[in-house]
Amino acid sequence: MRLYSVPLSPFAARVRLSIYRKGLNIEIVPPPEGGIKSEAYLNLNPMGQIPTLVSDSGFALPESATILEYLEDAFPTLSLRPIDPQDLACARLILRLPDFHILPSVFTLRGMRDPAKRDREVVKTQFEALDRGLSYIEHYLSGDPWAVGDRASIADHALVPVINVVNLIGSSFGQPDLIGKYKKLDAYWQAAKTDEINAKVIAEQLAALEMPTIKIVASVAKSAFAD
Repeated sequence: MRLYSVPLSPFAARVRLSIYRKGLNIEIVPPPEGGIKSEAYLNLNPMGQIPTLVSDSGFALPESATILEYLEDAFPTLSLRPIDPQDLACARLILRLPDFHILPSVFTLRGMRDPAKRDREVVKTQFEALDRGLSYIEHYLSGDPWAVGDRASIADHALVPVINVVNLIGSSFGQPDLIGKYKKLDAYWQAAKTDEINAKVIAEQLAALEMPTIKIVASVAKSAFAD
């Protein structure tokens, strides 16, 4: 198997977290020459988005949330699904909340990091939306070191890369501590950074900021970061 991934993408990062935590032998590779809009890549994923998981049989699966569920079905040990049905539902909810309530604002703000290109009203509106999204996550967090229950789950793999990106976008607007006002979320993030596997993916995202091929988010199409 192989995963087409770019380091900074929070969607690709959540899949890498599962691969690392489950100890899976899956090759992680960049998109082929020509990128995600190349003919070679579009033949695998006609949506032209990251990530894409390609099985040994050649089946190409897009959409990070779907990939996470597939990996759980295909490799049930170590399971990253909570056993309790309510906890599992909460984990799946937390997996999706950033997609609808956090990352759309991040993508919009990303395009306005240059002060000369900023629309102040749009920036204000997007930070308000971002704050609401963070409040939703705060509401559903268990208050334990892990997002749901007493061990790592797909919920953590959704949150860790997203919080990292939120901090990065906040810093670019002079707001480096967007989550500090949220007691559970802030405590969660401080604990998450101490986990070895989380720290590995956080470092991969941060290292991508120095990569000449990325230089950074603004120079890469939005579809490389959204699935």
